[in-house]
Amino acid sequence: MKLILITIALQSMGVFFTGSYTGQGTPAENPKGEGIGCFEFNLKTGEIHNIDYIEQRNPSYMVISEDKKYLYAVEETNQNLQPRLYAYKVGENGTLSTINSQPIQGDYACHLAIIDNNLVLASYMSGNLLSYPINKDGSIEPYSQEIKHKGVGPNKDRQEAAHAHMIYPFANNQMYAVDLTLDTAKAYQWKEKEQKWEATPSLDISINPGSGARHMVMDTNQKFAYILGELTGEIFVADLTEGEPSIVQKISFIPENHDGAIGGAAIRMHPNGKFLYASNRGSDTIAVFKIDTQSKQLSLVRHQSTYGKTPRDFNIHPEGKWLIAANQDSNSLVVFEINTNDGTLQKKSTLKVNTPVNINWL
Repeated sequence: MKLILITIALQSMGVFFTGSYTGQGTPAENPKGEGIGCFEFNLKTGEIHNIDYIEQRNPSYMVISEDKKYLYAVEETNQNLQPRLYAYKVGENGTLSTINSQPIQGDYACHLAIIDNNLVLASYMSGNLLSYPINKDGSIEPYSQEIKHKGVGPNKDRQEAAHAHMIYPFANNQMYAVDLTLDTAKAYQWKEKEQKWEATPSLDISINPGSGARHMVMDTNQKFAYILGELTGEIFVADLTEGEPSIVQKISFIPENHDGAIGGAAIRMHPNGKFLYASNRGSDTIAVFKIDTQSKQLSLVRHQSTYGKTPRDFNIHPEGKWLIAANQDSNSLVVFEINTNDGTLQKKSTLKVNTPVNINWL
């Protein structure tokens, strides 16, 4: 196994990792990724270059621990190909080395999140969640609980069975599991005594049937949630201040002149809480929204081309100056500088990277 060697000589340099589709069992048109990529990023100019890759099959989604010591990555493929969940140690010099791995009991794992001492994973095709205990050394135990979603939706092609798509931690050891078929962010609470997750349906957030709930974000106070509908290209704003969630706004993130496929993908909030961004793989754009300071509702600022094809993911640097878009099917990472006054994006650099699908800042 290769080690990723990173040398950060100046404070102006940063590091991020990408996941990619490498081959068999992926939704990509022509998967040819090289595994987990490590990149050095110039925080002054926006220039990026590759440091190295670590081989792993279809690491489509990754998460880094809060203390920056560990990175976890799923293998997104079908159950017959025996997918695994990997734990890596991030060394002081920036090296990535494998700690251990555990089997994934599910088809097409697509998202995961760390919640206290648990790593919770969502598998899209099998519609289930798996919760893996995390040890103090960063290693992962075999999964201790499986939660299975069930149901169908009105879109017969895409909502024929439950499709868990995202894990979003919130409040005190709670999580939302966003399901594309159920059109719901289902809430769960960790029960320390029982060492298991328990559903809390009073906190569930449901959007219009057929919308295809995919991903979500919450504001810094966790009083409002923003759920992206993959199938209809809409964002639903939910008010959580009165206990039971209520939808207070629905707004499109698709350009008016776009009449092709809709494929909503990622949704992110700017660190300053003033702007929201959502990508659409059909129009290859990122929609920029301003967030009202009082109502927390959205107003469209503009649609920004990603200068590539199929922006499956993008991520914003924690300091809020930079956004990187991963264009899956045109094999490129595109760096944008963010105008923190109006949220707009200006292209700064591009780098060829094969089938990138996820971005994590170290």
